[in-house]
Amino acid sequence: MTGLKPFLPNEARDALPEGAEGDFLLPVCMPYFELLVGEDLAVVVLNTAEGQRIGVPMGLQSLYDLKETVSEALRMLQAPVNGETD
Repeated sequence: MTGLKPFLPNEARDALPEGAEGDFLLPVCMPYFELLVGEDLAVVVLNTAEGQRIGVPMGLQSLYDLKETVSEALRMLQAPVNGETD
């Protein structure tokens, strides 16, 4: 990531075209994963497989569901294959 031009707010252009309506998914310029928490909503900022950064808005129940899903995935990935240990 060295050599990339830093984000300068005074040089930024509007991301949405004039008169745009609807929901849009925009890149999020943060260097690492992040969790932005509001009163009723959290935004999980992640890297995609293509190297883009996106923010995923989630409610409280969705965050609990994500925690359970990720915990189970980690448990399965760390389990020994056919009972073998390293």
